[in-house]
Amino acid sequence: MKDQDIDPTESGAQNPYRILLHQLTGTTIQKPRKIWVVNVWRKTQRKEIDHEAKIIAEREKTPRSKLAAVRDKVARDLFQRLPELEQQQWVEQANEEHEAAVAKWKEETEGRPSTAPADRQR
Repeated sequence: MKDQDIDPTESGAQNPYRILLHQLTGTTIQKPRKIWVVNVWRKTQRKEIDHEAKIIAEREKTPRSKLAAVRDKVARDLFQRLPELEQQQWVEQANEEHEAAVAKWKEETEGRPSTAPADRQR
């Protein structure tokens, strides 16, 4: 790809100037993904999930390499047991977190780079 062939308005990940700009400013190119509702909820219930997973792992003699899968299954099961209204509240919170992350990403990618000296250091 020659430098003359590059469209300066292109914001794709293939644009070498955009990649360099993001490396220098410390921002990311990829748009943030929406986090699953269960994963937003499970951050607040870590102790309960770990306790339940430990009981199941001991009962079923689960090897250590499979504990993450057990914790994930326990988290999904516990979330499904929540009342529908509470689940809906967590859906709304996940949407709000995603919208905030996208807004921050848009500001970083489309806005002007920061001129603060602290932002220029890694």
